[in-house]
Amino acid sequence: MAKMVVGLASGSEEKLLVASTVIGGAVALDQRVDLYLLLGGARAFRRDVAASESPTYDHPELRAEMEAGIAKHQIPLPMVQLRNLKAQGDLHIHACATAGKIWDAEQLSDFSELVDDIVGVGEYVIACSEADAVQTL
Repeated sequence: MAKMVVGLASGSEEKLLVASTVIGGAVALDQRVDLYLLLGGARAFRRDVAASESPTYDHPELRAEMEAGIAKHQIPLPMVQLRNLKAQGDLHIHACATAGKIWDAEQLSDFSELVDDIVGVGEYVIACSEADAVQTL
């Protein structure tokens, strides 16, 4: 089975949408996917932030256009898509311990239920070296 590693360093809605789309393609191809939540990615999955309806945007001036396109084409929001992909395929989500410390989220219960564990960055580095494909967003 092929393995993909995705390092998500940004928690913006754009990056979350790209990540969920790329991961969706990998899951559709029966690949194992390990999503590592680095700095901003970890913040986006902090329980209170993930539940918020106020996402951050890389380009806030494009927010209305992006939201309209998502609605028009009925594209699932990233957290919904990732929840579905975890149920369908071999997707594992890991939060970086250092990022968790920075965002005051040091316990698994501080993160969304989508997060499987909290790991050191060494695990991410090893996973990248062993993967068939690596994406960093």
